[in-house]
Amino acid sequence: MKKYLLTILAAFLCCLQISAQTRDIALTAGVCVPMYRQSGADMLLGVHYGQFSSTGLGFRAGLQWTPEVADVEHGFGLPLAVAWRSKARDGQERLRSGAYSAAGTLHANTTATTGGNLLASFLLGLFSDMEFYAGLTPVWIAGAAASPAKGYGSNFVTEHRTEKRSPLSLTVDAGMCLNYSLWRFDIKLMPAFHFDPFGALVLHSDTTGPDSVTFSETPVRWFFTFSGGLAFRF
Repeated sequence: MKKYLLTILAAFLCCLQISAQTRDIALTAGVCVPMYRQSGADMLLGVHYGQFSSTGLGFRAGLQWTPEVADVEHGFGLPLAVAWRSKARDGQERLRSGAYSAAGTLHANTTATTGGNLLASFLLGLFSDMEFYAGLTPVWIAGAAASPAKGYGSNFVTEHRTEKRSPLSLTVDAGMCLNYSLWRFDIKLMPAFHFDPFGALVLHSDTTGPDSVTFSETPVRWFFTFSGGLAFRF
């Protein structure tokens, strides 16, 4: 893990020296989902800056805020990532890709395919370019955990709560971005996975029965995020 972290950091510092051909600033909104049972989706807001060379190599940096993550309030992150962006496709390539995507959906699921599925597949294939990125996000968890949630059975009580073991953490990130360009503006779709090797948040589940008490704890390490946004290239 240490080698991976150092490699990402070194690559990010190298990308800072690359002469920029394209820059963009994006505002994003989406959801952050801890990948554990009984964990809901939390809102995620961000602003991001990207810089790319003529080869497509570049970097991204930004600021993210979630009002609540795994029942703990106010998480702030500074995502830093090395990125690669594909070459932009022209209009004919985009239309052809959209048609192929819709045809693939129709062929794969002929009986259950609806007009909405075909339209979604067509629109998904219209992206102008795509990005892949890997990086790190230092995280500061400013708030306190919410009150424990209790569930009652016929002869037992279960209590679920989140413990904040540290206000500081670090996630390892990997994701992609589909860009839909119109003049200098991009509509972005950004799915990503995040891993917290330090386990700053821990889920507790305690069950009290008539003759026994059981305790379990699970560090919250894996997160999935999906964001959409609007960017301006310059």
